[in-house]
Amino acid sequence: MNIVHVAAHQDDEGHSLGTLLKFKQQGGHHITLICTTNGDKGMSWNPEIPYEKAAAIRDKEMRSVAKALGANYICLGAEDEFLYDTKEMRLRLIDALRACRAELVFTHWINDYNLDHTTTAALVFQATMNSIITSMVSEHPALEETPKIYYWDVGDGFGFEGTHFVEISEELIHEKVRIIRLHESQMEVMRKIGPDFADMLYERAKAVGQRVGVPFAEVFRPCLASRRTPLASMLP
Repeated sequence: MNIVHVAAHQDDEGHSLGTLLKFKQQGGHHITLICTTNGDKGMSWNPEIPYEKAAAIRDKEMRSVAKALGANYICLGAEDEFLYDTKEMRLRLIDALRACRAELVFTHWINDYNLDHTTTAALVFQATMNSIITSMVSEHPALEETPKIYYWDVGDGFGFEGTHFVEISEELIHEKVRIIRLHESQMEVMRKIGPDFADMLYERAKAVGQRVGVPFAEVFRPCLASRRTPLASMLP
C-alpha cells in the first residue's frame, strides 16, 4: 500500500510515527512524508539565524527521519506560518499525491492550535478528491481512486474523538522516541516552551494504550466524507 503522511511542519509526524513504523515492520508498503511548509521559522528563539539556514536545518533533520523510516520525503515549500489554501498549493499537493500514487493519507485534524495545521488538513481534503480528476492537470497522471484519510490525535481541547486504535509495541515506541529526537533543533525549541516533545509523545502513547488495555497505542479518526472514508483494515 502507498501510505502518505501530510503534515504542515517537520516533526509533526511524531503523532503517528509509531503507526508508520508498524507499517514499515509489516513490509510491502511504500511510505512518503510530505510537509507543506519549509520550516523556516523553526529557530523560534534565535532570530539571528537566517530563514534560509533554518529551513536547511529542518530539511536535513526531516530527511534523517525519512531515512530512518525508509520513507521518501517531499517538501511543498510554503513559508512556515504563512500557509494558505491557494491554487498553487492545491496543485502542488495534488501532484505530490499523484507522484507517490497515494492510497492512504494521514494528516492533521480539522481543528488545531496552529493555522498551518488546519490549512494542511483542508488542502488534504480537497487535494485527495481532485487527485482523481483528470481535468485537474499536473505533472503526474490522475489517480484511479480517491485516497482515504485518517486524522491523527491532536490532543485535548479541539474536539478530536479518536475511534481507531493502533497498538504499538515497546520496541516500536522506543524507536519512535529515538527517531523523533533526530529533529534536534525542535527538541531544543520544545524544551523552552514546555515538556520534552519526545517524552510527551511517549506519555501520550502510554495514556492512549491504557484506554484500550495495551501498553502503548496511537489513535486516529477516519474522514467520513464521501470517497475519502478508509476501512479499519487499512490500519496495521
